[in-house]
Amino acid sequence: MSGNKAKQRISTKDMVLIPLFTALIAVGAFIKIPMPTCPLTLQWFFVMCAGILLGSRKGALSTFIYVLLGLIGIPIFTGGGGFWYVFQPTFGYFIGFILCAFLIGLMVEKKVNVFAACAVATVILYLIGSAYGYVILNFYSEGDGMPLGKLVMSFCVLPLPGDIIKIILAGLVGGRVRKILKIA
Repeated sequence: MSGNKAKQRISTKDMVLIPLFTALIAVGAFIKIPMPTCPLTLQWFFVMCAGILLGSRKGALSTFIYVLLGLIGIPIFTGGGGFWYVFQPTFGYFIGFILCAFLIGLMVEKKVNVFAACAVATVILYLIGSAYGYVILNFYSEGDGMPLGKLVMSFCVLPLPGDIIKIILAGLVGGRVRKILKIA
């Protein structure tokens, strides 16, 4: 591999932006806005913005670093940090964050509307988060488990109003910043 090709992959700008979005996602975990159904955090907003502004690979990398830092014990998840988080019903959302940042970036790179990209990714995030939560709650955790209807209500329906707001804001902010920075 030539030196120029390696230089193109990680530029100084990327070395700043990737950790910046990792930090924004971490900070977003602790910004809680009370909502009638469930508290709204800004993690998903910053994950969507990472995909929109950094693109598929760099957005996913930024999100992967966030998840990795939390898993090694840095308390950047809403409930702290540590490997034990993989046994939490909501850990599926973290897996989904990585994939969805990639998919949002890929869709935007292919000129899909940013709002549509974020909406599609939110549906995918709900599918991954709910499936993981169902497995943990019904096959791993002690207790009676959680019926599918209640799980869908808790993991998809209740957070939906807040996530619609985040989709709109990420689309507006991300789309506007892309135009200002002339990101193709």
